[in-house]
Amino acid sequence: MGIRVGTRDDAEAIAEVHIASWRVGYAHVLPESVLYADDFEPRRRAIWSEWRFAPTQRVAVSVDDTDRVVGFAAYGPERERARGTTGRGELYAFYFHPDVWGNGAAAGLIDHVGERLRAEGFDEAVLWVLDDNPRARAFYERHGWHPTGIAADFDVHCELSVPEVEYHSPLTVEGRP
Repeated sequence: MGIRVGTRDDAEAIAEVHIASWRVGYAHVLPESVLYADDFEPRRRAIWSEWRFAPTQRVAVSVDDTDRVVGFAAYGPERERARGTTGRGELYAFYFHPDVWGNGAAAGLIDHVGERLRAEGFDEAVLWVLDDNPRARAFYERHGWHPTGIAADFDVHCELSVPEVEYHSPLTVEGRP
């Protein structure tokens, strides 16, 4: 496994990872009518071909030995949200294809993101995770992230929203959030 900068050429592969990880990872939270809606895949592809490569956002991809994208992270300056604070880094999206869950690749990418955010001058970072996502929450907690107690509703599709919680991590000298 390796890590490299994601480019527009990776948009389709990133979208595929995003789609597969949502369908497996959120099956217990989101109805099939959302995960398999006619517009679900086109919306995910549009996200990655349009705004995820904005100038303030960074994308890193985890690739296998054949350079196939198996995971990705999007990160950059914190978006104003629940508190309206700024000046922190934020992990906007962090997904891996279900075929590689549990193989250790995610640990390398979360460390990489911490190093990059620290290199960009941030000394702390936040992320948002679905409240009912014990696998992801346990992963983040194993890697030094902690819930802040702040919650918000994440608008998933049409009028469906689900609760998500904010996590925080100092960016340590070791580069690991």
